[in-house]
Amino acid sequence: MIEINGQTAVYGIIGKPIGHTMSPAIHNMISEAMGINAVYVPFTANDDLDSVVRGLYSLGVKGINVTVPYKTGVIERLHAVDDLAGRIGAVNTLKYTEDGYYGYNTDILGLSRELEEVGLSLKERDVVILGAGGAARAVAFMCAGMEPSSVTIANRTVSRAEDILSDLSEYAAGLRTSAVSTDELSHIAGSDLILFQCTNVGLSPRDDECVVNDRDFFDKVYAGIDLIYKPAETMFMKYVKESGGRAYNGLKMLIYQAVSAYEIWNEVTVPADLINRIERELK
Repeated sequence: MIEINGQTAVYGIIGKPIGHTMSPAIHNMISEAMGINAVYVPFTANDDLDSVVRGLYSLGVKGINVTVPYKTGVIERLHAVDDLAGRIGAVNTLKYTEDGYYGYNTDILGLSRELEEVGLSLKERDVVILGAGGAARAVAFMCAGMEPSSVTIANRTVSRAEDILSDLSEYAAGLRTSAVSTDELSHIAGSDLILFQCTNVGLSPRDDECVVNDRDFFDKVYAGIDLIYKPAETMFMKYVKESGGRAYNGLKMLIYQAVSAYEIWNEVTVPADLINRIERELK
């Protein structure tokens, strides 16, 4: 049980809605296990981000996670941002400094650590990303740094996918990329695709839906990673498995992005056995 006193450092998460978040459970479990005098709480923010960020900073909140819909809008309210987070155009972690909050994107760190743990390399592989929102943008930049053969972004509005790829071309010159409609996935050549599901389709209570309706397409998929973690097995994951592929949800990514943020804030290393215990308790 965390004991709150006058020396307790305060951390938290802002978003709207925020009632579903599992981040407080993760961070408070880490602090209790590591004996660090800190508490992590959720804040339901309003859309006046200037006041929100100034208020949190004035109160001395040492670190903040940022979730939808504020990952992009918060950037201009920060003192500075990490280079890659700036290129992505999305921030999910703020660290208190004397000059203001400094922004990072630990979503990428979380997903890359998940891929490493499950033994999934993107090197010389064909990658397909479903969706063109902030999460898809972060995944695209992560993939580009892992030497894939190609990156394709599929979205209902193709122009949004093209916008991401335009920015990506400046970061990863020479990478083969393409944008297609989600209705045109059958046109994607090759087999053994690595597929990232970055939309909210399949998220409870829409857990009987899948963003891809062409079941034959899954025959081309070697592995599928759904960023959703509730439900634990989405329809997307079921379709991947039924076609013989490997399927993963976003729980490990959630945990690892939280661990990465915690390590940035506290300048510590969270031990692997604690990370494994957190995963067991959250499943």
